[in-house]
Amino acid sequence: MSGTVNVAYFQKNVPLMIHALLIQLPVPQLNFGHQTGNTPFAAACLHQAAAHIKDAHVEILSQMTSSYMGDAALVDTIVTRRPDIIGFTVYMWNIERVSHLAREIKVHYTPKIVVGGPEVTEDNRLLDKQCFDFRVYGEGERIFAKLLQSPDLWALGSATEDAGTLFMESPSPYLSAPLDPGIEKTMLLETMRGCPYACAYCYYSKSRRGPLFKEDRRVLAAIQWALDRDVKEIYFLDPSLNARPGLKSLLKEIAVLNKNRRLSLISEIRADAVDGELADLLAAAGFSWFEIGLQSTNPKALAQMRRKSDGDRFLKGFRALKKRGITTAVDLIVGLPGDDWHGFDKTLQFVLDHHLHEEIQVFPLSILPGTEFRRDAKRLGVTYEKKPPYSVIKTPTFSNTELLEAMAHAEKRLDVALYPMPSLDLSWRTRDESRMDTEADLSVVVDGHRVLNKVWLRPERSMADLVRLSRLVTQPYQLLVPPLVDASEYVARALSIFTATNPHTPLELVFFEPQRMPAVRRLLEASRIERPHYLDGHLRPLFDQAGNRSIIFTVVTDEMKARFAGPMQRHIHWWRQSALPSVESIHGLENQGFDGVLIDLPLAKDHQRRWQDDMAPLADDLIHISFARVELCIRWLRKIAGKDYCFDIWS
Repeated sequence: MSGTVNVAYFQKNVPLMIHALLIQLPVPQLNFGHQTGNTPFAAACLHQAAAHIKDAHVEILSQMTSSYMGDAALVDTIVTRRPDIIGFTVYMWNIERVSHLAREIKVHYTPKIVVGGPEVTEDNRLLDKQCFDFRVYGEGERIFAKLLQSPDLWALGSATEDAGTLFMESPSPYLSAPLDPGIEKTMLLETMRGCPYACAYCYYSKSRRGPLFKEDRRVLAAIQWALDRDVKEIYFLDPSLNARPGLKSLLKEIAVLNKNRRLSLISEIRADAVDGELADLLAAAGFSWFEIGLQSTNPKALAQMRRKSDGDRFLKGFRALKKRGITTAVDLIVGLPGDDWHGFDKTLQFVLDHHLHEEIQVFPLSILPGTEFRRDAKRLGVTYEKKPPYSVIKTPTFSNTELLEAMAHAEKRLDVALYPMPSLDLSWRTRDESRMDTEADLSVVVDGHRVLNKVWLRPERSMADLVRLSRLVTQPYQLLVPPLVDASEYVARALSIFTATNPHTPLELVFFEPQRMPAVRRLLEASRIERPHYLDGHLRPLFDQAGNRSIIFTVVTDEMKARFAGPMQRHIHWWRQSALPSVESIHGLENQGFDGVLIDLPLAKDHQRRWQDDMAPLADDLIHISFARVELCIRWLRKIAGKDYCFDIWS
């Protein structure tokens, strides 16, 4: 196809209107409709910086489109708009998908593509320079504005320029750019850039020399904006809120604005910097949740990561926050240089002894581009995955087996599922009497585009039809195989088509009453999904063995004993009895090895809703439950996981 970009602009500096489209891709998900946290804040900062340029039209691809469209649907949406310039914000969870989209877009036409973000570093070998026309290192506002005005700058291929003054002088982009609290109904507030600490695993302090802090008046203006629009939550993006000079004075002013606690404020903080006075001020201002990084109590690990920690002060700060009703999520890292199994176990014991596991987050160490641990990995004897999320594989004191065992050990000791299997949505009925052989594919409308999130694999569908449908799927999507279809080769070919078209989009393959259990290995061989996928690394601790984490294989039968099990495999009981199941019945199915229950009864919807109301408070202690009727399934998800989903996608 011939391009329609503004070629004249890139040949000579003439006053022509340039169209730029900014895109941020989400963390991959295994549940459609699940919230992604994919607020395009960096794009909004670029949009704000370009607002004064008369001859440029800058837009941001909507959060709904970027979050819930599969690879091919995204490419087609972007190509239809045909922007002259495309800007991607690149994080470790989307760097390979961004490269794929860039290559696919340039098959259709040749826009200029610029990338920036934490993954754009000199030492990141995954940054495919052939895909991109320009790379921005560090802050992007000034460089982006220059790229819109100076065609000759593109010839350099990369650049960096401090945008600190612009950051200090600009209001929150919510006040001046097309950015709203988004799917999560949360406002992001950047009040500082950089970080005064120098943790070896972190990129914050490397992003700029010395931290900058936005003036109090600009912070307060952003909070007032949120209050005026009835925003419920503000997430302060500061890496350590306590680092801000004059924090106590600012908190007093926030407390005046937020006197009725209409706003819930959340952020990160160093617990050892919190005393009783500061805790009082944080509570009065409306802070309800903090992430606090303990990481480790092992002195050797703390020294290697350049992080000082005082256990007694940490505990005092933690207790001061907790006493005032502020929830604290404590972070631990597995696989730190200098740490070992026994050191990590001592850290767990510290957490347990002092009841720090109100909310706990345990992560394998990531050796991020641009960090000291990446630079010194060879000297430290650290082996890590070369693809995102760059998880540590082994250290001189932590073997690969010990790393995985440490994660499982943490789950057991803390009584928490750090990597739970995805939620269950096996709904397909849109009418009371609908049948699988006549039911249509299930679709949603995303910003005016109809896309498919459930596609039936019926053998009468031609390969050409499947190719067409593969360009219309959501992120993620489901392929549904009707009962008694003995078409293993057909399913393998269909899976190959869909994954070749969408190699970075996770999916679930659902078999209803199959004649024989799916040949998972054969299907994985047929799949063309990117391997290793980001989820293969991110969800590595989910099972003992490495392998697929981006495709779920689900079997639904009315058998009374499960017989389909393995990594990313689940067997669901198809409940088609005369009455709704009791708690005892569901526990009985769990004892027979089932991973969930699909309720599919012709009972009145009011009767099933009352059952949902009674069972929802017990859901955390039961195996997964889904409903065949779509509207009932969505209602159930609202009741048991309302904060985790964007239900607007189904409206």
